[in-house]
Amino acid sequence: MKRSSTGHIVSSWLLMMLTMLFAGLPAWAQESGLALDERKTVEVFRRASKGVVHISAQASMTSPFEKHTVDSSTGTGFSIDSDGRILTAFHVIKDKDQITVVLGNRHEYAARLLGTAPQLDIAVLQVDAPKDELFPLALGNSGSLEVGQKVMAIGNAVGLHNSLTVGVISALQRSMGDTAVELEDALIQTDAAINPGNSGGPLLNSAGEVIGINDAIIERAQNIGFAIPIDLARSVIPDLIEMGHPYRPVLGFSGSEITPSLAKLFGLPVEKGFLIEEVLPNSPGAEAGLRAGGRIVMVGQKPYVLGGDIIVGIDGEVFSVASQIAKSLLRSQPGQELRLQVYRQGRTLDVSVPLLKMQMQF
Repeated sequence: MKRSSTGHIVSSWLLMMLTMLFAGLPAWAQESGLALDERKTVEVFRRASKGVVHISAQASMTSPFEKHTVDSSTGTGFSIDSDGRILTAFHVIKDKDQITVVLGNRHEYAARLLGTAPQLDIAVLQVDAPKDELFPLALGNSGSLEVGQKVMAIGNAVGLHNSLTVGVISALQRSMGDTAVELEDALIQTDAAINPGNSGGPLLNSAGEVIGINDAIIERAQNIGFAIPIDLARSVIPDLIEMGHPYRPVLGFSGSEITPSLAKLFGLPVEKGFLIEEVLPNSPGAEAGLRAGGRIVMVGQKPYVLGGDIIVGIDGEVFSVASQIAKSLLRSQPGQELRLQVYRQGRTLDVSVPLLKMQMQF
């Protein structure tokens, strides 16, 4: 009797959960005969594909007699607001002087370039399209992703408009051979098929939120694609719209990343950190009191300046890789400070480097 009662409670709970899941789907999806996971995938595609765009870009050359295309590329992008702003990959439009965007409804518009972040391979475009033709995609959170999590990619694979591929997150914090320092140990790896033409398109979670920007593949491999975490893009989008480029303040110091092998070679007091080798006079670093070393040791053709401060923490986080500095700056604004924990002569100090407004140089 007791077991029967428990089974009834469990059955009622399962029925309630299934009812809740189905309630979130449109009527057509509930009656389609598809499995629940298939229905959710179909619904995510129907909603998200409206906001995905096809991008074609050309570099043209004009002579006194004619104008002709000397280079062209195709890619993908997606709408991020109702004002006509489109997010895509920088390499899709690099060195191009004519950009065309095809919306989900197949209407075509000329696009203007608002801003670029080449180090993140991100660009923001502007199209003058009616608001009712724009379907901005929701930006999710890439900081809480899990390996094995289901993802979907929508893009114009080899020119095939709005193609959907489905897979999982294969790995996190990946780097590629030519990765800029800002993207080191940051890329999302997925087995959702990424092909030429997918670049700049959205990588979506099961809720239809953008968690990455599809960016690259390894040509000699199968089902190994990479996406830029949306959190990195989100940190620079306002700057790209306002200034045309990311906020990148001058710090006024430089140096070398310390590895365990380098620490052992030089007898350094820490195994990980950033060795400050030069501090420019009258710079924010100098104003904060950072100190460079004074003893030069050659290792092969590379000189190391020893004896200076060693950065062991950045904004409250233990130093692990040099890209932490670049990523901290991406999240910063003028008037803020870069908070460093510095090892100096046997003790750790807190040093705050002021972040100034960028000065234009030509």
